[in-house]
Amino acid sequence: MNEAKKERMPCPVMRLLLRRILDPSLPPDSPENRTRIGMLEGWTSTATSVVLCAIKGWLGLVSGSISMLADATNNLTDIGSSLVIALGFQWSRKPRDEEHPFGHGRIEAVATLVLSIALLVVGFEVARSGIGRLIHPKPVDAPGWMLVVVGVTVVLKFWLAVFARRLAKISKSHVLEADAWNHTFDVACTLLVVVALIGARMGLPSLDGWTAIGVSLFILFTGFKYAREAIDILLGTKPDANEVGTIHKIVEAVDGVMGVHEIMVHHYGDVRMVSFHIEVDAKLTVIAAHHLAEMAEEAVEIHLQWRAVAHVDPVDRSHPMFDELHAALCAHVHGDAELIDFHDLRASGGTAPYHVSFDLVTGMGTRHHDYPAIYERSLTMLAAVGGNRVATAEIGIEASVESAPMERRRFDLLPAAGK
Repeated sequence: MNEAKKERMPCPVMRLLLRRILDPSLPPDSPENRTRIGMLEGWTSTATSVVLCAIKGWLGLVSGSISMLADATNNLTDIGSSLVIALGFQWSRKPRDEEHPFGHGRIEAVATLVLSIALLVVGFEVARSGIGRLIHPKPVDAPGWMLVVVGVTVVLKFWLAVFARRLAKISKSHVLEADAWNHTFDVACTLLVVVALIGARMGLPSLDGWTAIGVSLFILFTGFKYAREAIDILLGTKPDANEVGTIHKIVEAVDGVMGVHEIMVHHYGDVRMVSFHIEVDAKLTVIAAHHLAEMAEEAVEIHLQWRAVAHVDPVDRSHPMFDELHAALCAHVHGDAELIDFHDLRASGGTAPYHVSFDLVTGMGTRHHDYPAIYERSLTMLAAVGGNRVATAEIGIEASVESAPMERRRFDLLPAAGK
């Protein structure tokens, strides 16, 4: 509860609700508390939106204001999206099963996508209605008491926006953050409706149509923004640089690990899995190397609470050419704009000429048709460093974050090496 206490809720009602639903023995952003917070926000938003939709729908029918009816339609969509949020959090905590071994955590992203699609549909409909009102203007009746009632709905919606934003910050939930912005834009939309009603009282009925169009732009912007974010989560994005750096520090702190690379992070809602390669001394026994891999996995799982899988790459740094090749590769990568790293450097053979192998890592902007030039520059570097001491070279090239298999080629550097 410490983080929840730091994030002060703006009113006693919010603090009471939060205190009643959170498990104090767990962090606020734990899966269990995230579910409870998400359901609280979803059901609170649903109930509030039902009230606002009914009030604004009635006011729109009484006044004849298309912008007021558009705002009521927006709140009607909020009812559906809030239900999706509440049920989405509940479904995301379903136990893992044979068909879904990684759980149902991505339902939260699906809920965000459904919310954004609903916003886009409503946005287009509101824009269409606003344009229609500009083409066929109608008088709007806006007495003073109506402005007071609309003002009350603005205060209620503002409270809901603050409530959702605080809960999103506590739970670190993207879907609640999306809903908080949705409520914030709803406040702006309703204020535009107030402007339209005041304009009608001043003899400017065209403001009603223009306001409806302005409301639609707010709705469309929100829909596009969160549709893109939800799709990114569902498709998968590259690991966060800070997360990768943290994993580097954790794994390299394990005694016996000489390096770590090919870190891949997979997100399944609250479930995260990470795989990585560790470099260990080639002289270790298989059992000892396996033990190191388990220690590295355990270190990551204890620190991050993620499922970890380590792959072992043996490296022999005692070879007479290793240090020389390592220094040359460091300089080569530093001087080549398309390369960002290398790993798995090996030199084998008791006497010259030796066999050399290593893997190069490129940026995501490098294409496969650029690989031949990278191979050529790497071979030139090897020839300059090794001369006739290197008979064959095996070079792999991969992007920094890529699911496709690594491209690897073998080269004969001496005429008789392959015979």
